[in-house]
Amino acid sequence: MTPIEYRLELYDTSGRHRPIAVLTAAGPFTPVSVGDRFDDEGWPRLDANDPPGAPTSPRRYTVHSVKHVVIQQGDRIVARYCLNLTPFDGERSPVWGAE
Repeated sequence: MTPIEYRLELYDTSGRHRPIAVLTAAGPFTPVSVGDRFDDEGWPRLDANDPPGAPTSPRRYTVHSVKHVVIQQGDRIVARYCLNLTPFDGERSPVWGAE
């Protein structure tokens, strides 16, 4: 059986629409829908000058769009799950720690 690498690629739609983080896993990522909130509580950022969020002060986003790409790369299949994220500056829900 051909091994599969799952890759979650996160892009910020503001400014120059840049990649901000890439996470990999041995299994599929949880499905995400357009409009979902998607918070950064410490992703390893691609740009060392772009500080990550933290559990006490997450960087907050809304999912703008989703793209799936499946490619054969050498001896494995790479399943890319690309999320375009728009910064979110609205109120934080009390459920998620707002005071």
